[in-house]
Amino acid sequence: MGAGATFLRERPRVGFRARSGRAVRGEPVERRASPAIRSARAGMEDGGARSRARRPGHLPASPSGRFRRRGDRDPDRRVLARDGVRSADRRRRGEGAARESARCGRAAADRARIGPGANGSDARHRLTAFRRAAGHGSEETSMSIDEFPERFRTIVGPLPPPGRLAHDAWRPYETIDPSQEGYADGDGTRIWYAVWGEQGPWLAFASPFQIVHAELLKGVVPYLSQHFRVITTDGRGNGRSDRPQGQDRYTFDRYCADFVAVLDAAGADRVALVGLSAGAMTVLRIAGESPERITHVIVAGGFAQSTMREPALVERAQFERRRMREDWPGYVDAFMARIFSEPHSTKPHEDGVRYGWASTAEVMRWCSDGWIGHDVREHARRIACPTLVIHGDGDRRIPHPYGEEIHSLVPGAKLLTIGSGGHMPAVRDPVLFARAVRDFVDATPSRRTWVRAMARPRRALFVSSPIGLGHVQRDLAIARELRKLQPDLAIDWFTVDPAARYLGQEGERVHPICSRLANESRHFERVAGEHDLSAFFALRSMDEIMARNVLVFLDLMQAEHYDIVVGDEAWDIDYHYHENPERKRQPFVFLTDFVGCLPMHDDERESFLCADRNADDLEHVARYPYLRDESLFVGNPEDVPDCTFGAGLPVIRDWTDRNFRYCGYCLPFDPDQVADSERLRAKHGYRSDERIVVASVGGTGVGAALLRRIAKAFPRMKREVPELRMILVAGPRLKLELPALDGLEVHPYVHNLFEHLACCDLALVQGGLSTCMELVATKRPFLSFPLRNHFEQCIHVRRRLANYEADRSVDYAETTAAHLADRALTAMHAPVQYRPVERDGAARAARHIADVLENRGSRLR
Repeated sequence: MGAGATFLRERPRVGFRARSGRAVRGEPVERRASPAIRSARAGMEDGGARSRARRPGHLPASPSGRFRRRGDRDPDRRVLARDGVRSADRRRRGEGAARESARCGRAAADRARIGPGANGSDARHRLTAFRRAAGHGSEETSMSIDEFPERFRTIVGPLPPPGRLAHDAWRPYETIDPSQEGYADGDGTRIWYAVWGEQGPWLAFASPFQIVHAELLKGVVPYLSQHFRVITTDGRGNGRSDRPQGQDRYTFDRYCADFVAVLDAAGADRVALVGLSAGAMTVLRIAGESPERITHVIVAGGFAQSTMREPALVERAQFERRRMREDWPGYVDAFMARIFSEPHSTKPHEDGVRYGWASTAEVMRWCSDGWIGHDVREHARRIACPTLVIHGDGDRRIPHPYGEEIHSLVPGAKLLTIGSGGHMPAVRDPVLFARAVRDFVDATPSRRTWVRAMARPRRALFVSSPIGLGHVQRDLAIARELRKLQPDLAIDWFTVDPAARYLGQEGERVHPICSRLANESRHFERVAGEHDLSAFFALRSMDEIMARNVLVFLDLMQAEHYDIVVGDEAWDIDYHYHENPERKRQPFVFLTDFVGCLPMHDDERESFLCADRNADDLEHVARYPYLRDESLFVGNPEDVPDCTFGAGLPVIRDWTDRNFRYCGYCLPFDPDQVADSERLRAKHGYRSDERIVVASVGGTGVGAALLRRIAKAFPRMKREVPELRMILVAGPRLKLELPALDGLEVHPYVHNLFEHLACCDLALVQGGLSTCMELVATKRPFLSFPLRNHFEQCIHVRRRLANYEADRSVDYAETTAAHLADRALTAMHAPVQYRPVERDGAARAARHIADVLENRGSRLR
């Protein structure tokens, strides 16, 4: 990442890879056609972008027209042939009708650049930002927008105006707040810094080449701040620091002085230093000059000299400088492609482009030149503190021999080589990097207890998704059935609010370590709009949360003994187990009620990114089929879509048949116990002569807009049905203030809401699976309002409801309060004829988990 590195040729397009390994076979299933589902969105009847995403010709190609693959993820497509994986389309760009229609002129390209949903002045603003960026911040540009890198369209998406941070990027990390924050004085230049964490040894990250800023470290700093007082800073020229003008303001001496000023401002007396890429030169110099202050040195992807003595390096540096000046977007794109060279690095690539976009080509030329022509090898030889060198042998920016040189220079240094690893392990391998840093600096307590094997009680850890309450309710039903089969099995829970609060009221033990977890529900609420939540992009932007939470999980696995881990949509654990298979220590059972991320829009970017995410998951399972000791689908075969995972990938239904067991839907109650509606009405204070309407939006705070619209519809409904009483259940995370109306009540939280739903005359709900299925099981009339752009609610859930002849979806965007009132009154009086919901799903799931505990799981079939 530093300016003195070898410039390697541009990384090609991301390909879809597979690896040898057998799939875990599920039980034989009988295929049954699912009924047609009326679309909740116009234009989706023909499949929209999903149908185009399935075409092999829609796969982006490398500049050479071929796909390159490397490392231990190279494909053996014969392994997945039975799952429908086809060879990549070898056509050059522009060949075939699919490509021609996708690139049909300037106007279409402009629309792709500015992103879906932009129109009028907003569209012109975004387009102007792109064109100004082509001119590196100038008002005029000689570069056509069609010349922007293809990855800007297929991976990065719409960008803010160039040269400054986005308006919502005022803090680099989503899940933590700084304990200290401010600006150090860099000889008249403000250098931003922050301290994360309030106890433990000091640990400071030096700024690398300023094409990135502190947000680069979001995968490791939130976790490390639980063990250290972590200092991060933005180098001059980017992020929250000043962008002074002139080459004389950007020199290596100033970079080092800036970092020392940050350490002084933070109050770090004795500190461990971490230098990534060019930042390695900074920490090597400071550790050599101030040995009394530095306790440890860690460098990753670093180098000790940038003297540029080889003609090839000089030529490449000149080429980079020229490209910065003439093609800033192309330079940023190619740079990020090289430093994030590992397969399926689309999210780091997107983030990296956004980091670079916050500065300008002119400033980056000054920054880059400031790193060139320096040699800190003598400083490295004088380092006396423990030193760890981390370097990937697949680093395309700073080749591995540069790391080996640092290892040989520093007396007693240790070298950790990452096989097939790229330039930024702190980003692409956050579990490995964070644990290596923590263990090397050693902030762990000096006392621990080890329990002899035969003295350990039998324990299970249930990891339950906290997004809403549906997961935890079904998980508790499964846990109770599991206790019947395994009476001596103690169960701990690993989750956060609102699920943790629900479990507490049910008398369950949530492990205390969960106080260290980041809250997923809060993230979904933050990225949601008015009854609008792009579930795929919400999941995609959870990388910081996933890394932090899985590292906390691994701390627990190291500290305590569990006989089994059960994860209900524990995507963080599942993903990082497959990326770090050596971390798995006990049987792991994975549960989910949907398989496959699907695009909601006729949009090339969303289609490509969904397919890339799905391909990564498929390759994980193919390469390491034994990591999931059992995979349970909470549902039936016909609940799984028949479309493909994406271009060149298998049909979701076929793949799921081969890799999951179907346990049926898991109800959190026995329908017979809630069949007596009069008893339930008396229990909860509802009179028999009242018409009860319950409106609920689940356990997150996303549903405020829907509840307000329902409240507006209430007066019209009340005029038609005077005995109407409406209960608005806002959920545990939503504060809702509405005008006081006779017959309208607002409750922040209702425990075991299914009892109220089972005795109501009508339910108005968001499109979540759990609440809808509870209404189907109790045969209550309802209307559901799926969140716009939520692929799970709009595609997976609606398909399942249609299988039970219960799809009652209404498009929120096209529903006024008056229309909602009329639809609700009609639904209240309409008979229901749903198909019965299976009642033994939780028991079946528990039996499969018990089989794994007793070593009778799917691997022995």
